[in-house]
Amino acid sequence: MTRPIGHFVLGPRSHGVVRYARSVLDAAMVIGADHRLLLDGAPHLGCRAAALECGIVHIHVTDKLFGRSPAAAQRSLLSTMANLRRPVSVTLHDVPQPSDGPGMRPRAAFYAAVARQAAGVIVSSHHEAALFAQFVDASIEVQVVPLMFEGVRVEKPSLTREVTVGVLGFLYPGKGHLETLQAMADLDPSVGFLALGTPSPGHDHLVDDLGKIAADSGRTCEITGFLTDDELRRRMAEVTVPVAYHRHMSASGSINAWISAGRRPLVPRTAYTLELAARSPDVVAMHPNNNDALRSAVADAVASPEHTWTDSAVTTSPTAVEVAQEYDRLLRRWSA
Repeated sequence: MTRPIGHFVLGPRSHGVVRYARSVLDAAMVIGADHRLLLDGAPHLGCRAAALECGIVHIHVTDKLFGRSPAAAQRSLLSTMANLRRPVSVTLHDVPQPSDGPGMRPRAAFYAAVARQAAGVIVSSHHEAALFAQFVDASIEVQVVPLMFEGVRVEKPSLTREVTVGVLGFLYPGKGHLETLQAMADLDPSVGFLALGTPSPGHDHLVDDLGKIAADSGRTCEITGFLTDDELRRRMAEVTVPVAYHRHMSASGSINAWISAGRRPLVPRTAYTLELAARSPDVVAMHPNNNDALRSAVADAVASPEHTWTDSAVTTSPTAVEVAQEYDRLLRRWSA
């Protein structure tokens, strides 16, 4: 008899990795695969008993979900994996890379330790697989299952409100909020800046930093804070120019969210965005990976905002069904 597959999902639902973990589980259940939620948010006593019924337990992993430091996260997650007493597979998100600075080495140690204990390892792009091999552990084979497109296209608003340039996702250094606002320097002050999201823990200062830059140029700056799914779709439709200027992304849920909504975000040319564009042509507006090119791209998009929407005939890959099928295939292969 085939055993069910368990999904151990730890963390707040507002976290991108947690949201994606739930999306993978939901997609698997939609196609009729026997996947079950073992944990949602916080541990409970019945979790290990439920896990023992499963052939394998899958966990979506980024170090910050499991501890205040990579070392603490390693102790916590390895203990959890051992206590489940079943084979455990993982999807590794936010794979370490040099842009992490001094934090790369301890993060790499965490990812290597988790991968060595796992029955199987998944990453979300070929770029992440290359980063894993170069900076984590080249001896461990990883499987690539790209992030799904969920196909919730928004309707283009019939009336344009304020002209805005918007960035989607948590605010933290390197995400591109500051660079995008600075790239608007030559635009008319009536063009507002919009951040769809809330600061990551420890980065509340970015709200003040963005506000000061915007005030100095005489333009508005709105930080929305947390948005429900319906609110987010509405605001994504209202943004005039969507931007995703994360120059060191290895896989990006924010870009996928823009594209799923039918928007065509401005993105820098990187190994990941080239991979994305090859798999799903015409879904991003790519520019060279530097601040001057971003400034030109933003100005062009403000002048011609119709190019920030994808044609309804454009197809995206992979779909939620395709991702669910691939996860089910891999996890059953690794199952006891």
